[in-house]
Amino acid sequence: MIVRWRKEQEYYIVRLYQDLIGDWIVTQCWGDSTCSDSTVTHTVARSYQAGRNLLKEINREQKQRGFRPAKRDEIQLGFDFN
Repeated sequence: MIVRWRKEQEYYIVRLYQDLIGDWIVTQCWGDSTCSDSTVTHTVARSYQAGRNLLKEINREQKQRGFRPAKRDEIQLGFDFN
């Protein structure tokens, strides 16, 4: 799952995915699209639901900071590699 927010030239992207050993990872990336400076963090969630809860919290925080959901052009596929 990929969620994007924008505020003028600033962006914030969150990805929730399961890695190859089965852990749920929340990756957060943010920066300014007018320069190459950005930050990335990775958080291991206890479960898919814990990752979704973190995503909901991030969504609230970004809305409070004036960010708005960005248009998505890509198609997210629900692959099941189990």
